[in-house]
Amino acid sequence: MAFLTRLDPTKYKVINDLMLRVDGKTSQIDHVVVSNYGIFVIETKNYKGWILGDEHGESWTQVIYKRKEKFFNPIRQNYGHIQALKQNLQEYSELNYVPIIVFSIDADLKVKTNAKVIYSVKLLKTIREFAAETITEQQKEEIYAKLLALNVRDKEVRTQHVEGIHKKKAEVTNQVSANICPKCGGELITRKGKYGDFKGCKNYPKCRFTITN
Repeated sequence: MAFLTRLDPTKYKVINDLMLRVDGKTSQIDHVVVSNYGIFVIETKNYKGWILGDEHGESWTQVIYKRKEKFFNPIRQNYGHIQALKQNLQEYSELNYVPIIVFSIDADLKVKTNAKVIYSVKLLKTIREFAAETITEQQKEEIYAKLLALNVRDKEVRTQHVEGIHKKKAEVTNQVSANICPKCGGELITRKGKYGDFKGCKNYPKCRFTITN
């Protein structure tokens, strides 16, 4: 992301397209910024139109005119990325991880959340809001070097990662179409919410899977 090149390289170390191994699987992170002020974990989305969602739902919705498209909740997605980083950086137990979801200015964000879901033009300002130094120079250099060393660059592994995402997405779509909860296997039923109808698992509150209609 071009905005990240404007950060002071003596304070911020940027890694783009980082892929880590976790429990036999892979986790691909758009951007990681290792800094004296914390580890910024950035998920970017290049969507146009209205973007609807909240931090709890399984998916968000893109609306362009009358066409609706679902995509996996990026807050949940980024949470998974942070868990992958934590597992690979276990010796640094006190790190401050800052998740940020970034959309282009072509999107019209109508998201209900207190998480950092911002437009790309606000990214640098958001990062610079963190001014307290929590990571030493030595730690910063060690973490940066370790993540570069762990980065999976094998093209075949990266291709398998993308294919796995598409396969999982198709499986979830098929289960939801059959009114089966992809999380616990329970029945999905239509409920009425503040922002319209949505499908929710019959096993709520034990299972909190939801998806907008």
